[in-house]
Amino acid sequence: MAAPPAEVKQRRRATLRRYLRHPGFMIGTCLLALILAITLAAPWLAPHSPTQTNPLNALAGPSATYPLGTDQFGRCLLSRLIWGGRVSLMVAFFVVVISLTVGSIIGALAGYFGGWIGRIIVTCNDILLAFPSFLLALAIVAARGNSLDSIIVAVSVAYIPRVAAVMRAVVLTIRPRPFIEASQGLGMGTTRILLKHVIPNAMPPVIVVATVSAATAILAEAGLSFLGLGVQPPTPTWGNVISEGQTAIASNPLISLSAGACIAVTVIALNLLGDGLRDTLDPQMRRNTGKII
Repeated sequence: MAAPPAEVKQRRRATLRRYLRHPGFMIGTCLLALILAITLAAPWLAPHSPTQTNPLNALAGPSATYPLGTDQFGRCLLSRLIWGGRVSLMVAFFVVVISLTVGSIIGALAGYFGGWIGRIIVTCNDILLAFPSFLLALAIVAARGNSLDSIIVAVSVAYIPRVAAVMRAVVLTIRPRPFIEASQGLGMGTTRILLKHVIPNAMPPVIVVATVSAATAILAEAGLSFLGLGVQPPTPTWGNVISEGQTAIASNPLISLSAGACIAVTVIALNLLGDGLRDTLDPQMRRNTGKII
């Protein structure tokens, strides 16, 4: 029986209040919204082209023309940071979408069916989890080539097992519940049960894992770019800005420090957002944390 409209509205207002009262969630959301707005508005906010060189102004300090100075090729550092954020956030977005979609399906199948299907999926998942995520992504990029598509595929493959493991664990707790048995008794098909009941009810903890994976995806992209296996210059990313800045770390440390600060702030924002989602979506955390009740 469906809940009355008034009750549904009341629940939505209560959920919204929990989000608004959680300081970590609000800080993470505001920081992430600001970063997204700046990177999306790069064509209008960036004072110069991120690839335009000016050897006469190489390693110049901050000025009215170049607010954060220039790199060793005379390129505007602020412009490169703004445009570089687009690549890092694009990688994080597609990694979350791919790992959330594929990992949720794999984990739901393993948890719902069990048996030999579950054993095969769990075995493959455990093999992938045995490899450090960054090293697995590094190997895939080395095999496929250092294009943006390769980075997205590599980092996604590295983080799909984490999402699948969490989804399977949650589905195992949902499968024996009465509403699943009732759906089966009514003759509802397996696919419909998975899509309508199992996966939606298992999504909250999986979304939290996916949010945290976005932060680690940004770090992975930065690490690959720093090693020269990411997007190649002159296309700017935060990782290759740090890599290029290390050659001038003594004369102009602001190059590497500013790119590192961008990565740090974005990762902190995503972690705060993930913590806030966990606290507000998990009933056990709501009971144990009086601040967000």
